[in-house]
Amino acid sequence: MKKKIHKLVSESNEPLALIGIVSHENDYRLSWAFNQYLDLKFIKTSSLTLEHPKREENPVFSVFKYEDEESFIQYFLIANKSENGYLTAELKNVDYILKITGDIKELAVKELVVKIKKMEFVNTAFIIEDLTAKGLKNLIF
Repeated sequence: MKKKIHKLVSESNEPLALIGIVSHENDYRLSWAFNQYLDLKFIKTSSLTLEHPKREENPVFSVFKYEDEESFIQYFLIANKSENGYLTAELKNVDYILKITGDIKELAVKELVVKIKKMEFVNTAFIIEDLTAKGLKNLIF
């Protein structure tokens, strides 16, 4: 029987790839490392704030963005942890999520994961494939 593959898609039906990154470095230092070792140009953008009705303070997650205009691909390096909770509770062991949207190829994403794993500041990285709709909703922005 042929294996069925599900691809994550954003609300606008734009292809979406997610890479989980485990690193104990600060967000700005990790984005700097991405810029140096992967020749990306991440810049800090406005943080992502989630409204949480059961908490006094809403969790805030840092976001760094790089837009490759030649290949029509956007990269978002998003912190998964804050002082007030997780962006995606299903991924409590993941420190950062690299969200890639646009004209992406599966092979390019796999090659990127291999490069990320070799970085000094990264403990491990992997492609996130089986995220529920509830876990995915906070990553669609």
